[in-house]
Amino acid sequence: MKKILVPVDGSGISLKAADEAIKIAKKFGSEVTFLSVVEVKMPFYGAKPISANLIKMQNQIEANATSEYERLLHALIEKYKNLGLVLHTKILTGPVDMEIEDFAGEDHSDLIVMGKRGLSPGKRFLVGSTTKKVLATAPCSVLIVKE
Repeated sequence: MKKILVPVDGSGISLKAADEAIKIAKKFGSEVTFLSVVEVKMPFYGAKPISANLIKMQNQIEANATSEYERLLHALIEKYKNLGLVLHTKILTGPVDMEIEDFAGEDHSDLIVMGKRGLSPGKRFLVGSTTKKVLATAPCSVLIVKE
């Protein structure tokens, strides 16, 4: 197992998944990539053209989210830097599940380690979780860490 991908969003369960991924990486000498994905869902109000203000607001939200993820990923690198592992970070923008899947394929990841959120069965059925979507279509094995 050469490459492990860990999607992180700052939640407790994603940080727990990072810890689990590091344990695995230490056993196998794997590289670890911590990935954060910025997804901004702007409201849609019919067929009106998108205003310049709405685009400006979306760009500002993306920039703020990217800055927060940069801090998060830097903190993870600092936390694990003395373990002798090769660690990488990546921030992407787009639909979270699709970006995780695409990056895992492009990076030739051998394993994705990610957290599972505790949504109610009704919400999972109607919305579907990112974890469920990734599990269904990932190009490699997926380890799901529960709370």
